Amino acid sequence: MNVKKLVILNIVVLVVLVLGGFAGFYYYNESANYIKTDYAKVDGQQLVIAAPASGVLTKFDGKVGAQFQKDKVIGKLALPGEDEPVSIQMPQSGTIVQTNAVENSFVAAGTPLAYAYDFDHLWITANIKETIIGDVKVGQDVDIYIDGYSESKLSGKVEQIGKATASVFSLLPSENADANYTKVTQVIPVKISIADAKGLGIMPGMNAKVRIHK
Repeated sequence: MNVKKLVILNIVVLVVLVLGGFAGFYYYNESANYIKTDYAKVDGQQLVIAAPASGVLTKFDGKVGAQFQKDKVIGKLALPGEDEPVSIQMPQSGTIVQTNAVENSFVAAGTPLAYAYDFDHLWITANIKETIIGDVKVGQDVDIYIDGYSESKLSGKVEQIGKATASVFSLLPSENADANYTKVTQVIPVKISIADAKGLGIMPGMNAKVRIHK
């Protein structure tokens, strides 16, 4: 091997070592200082607007995208044999995201007519593995990345740590009923506040990634 080839080989080896060192430091720094998961989503308190009595829905203004304040009348219900229509009111301030209402149709008491969310009070629900949940504390700073706006970083804080695993509330919870049980790492739901949505127009159900500062 001539000198030129030997120099080139040494340079290549040096570059590989340097890059490997940087990569190793990066992954060590990430694992030592942050808890990360992409098993997260935008969440909020769902509001159900239901029929207060059985009757004919004569009017309903709850169209998708419409905003209403708490106690605002958004519909009217005519009761059989009654002259005063019954008002349908907004239970809390929010924005309509889905409606099932059909005007001039009969609805039974308690029938959901529409669903709404308060877009000013959304949060992130992040599912953290049980093996690292001990590193999560209320008040820790969090970096939030919404999949639909991945170039923008939002800030938040850990507000609440769940007291049960997500599987406990599953329709088909895992059971250790026989010797063939396969142990699966469980996840704990963690509620994270959003300090400022920066006008991104985030919506309930959007996927997200979070990085919790240890």
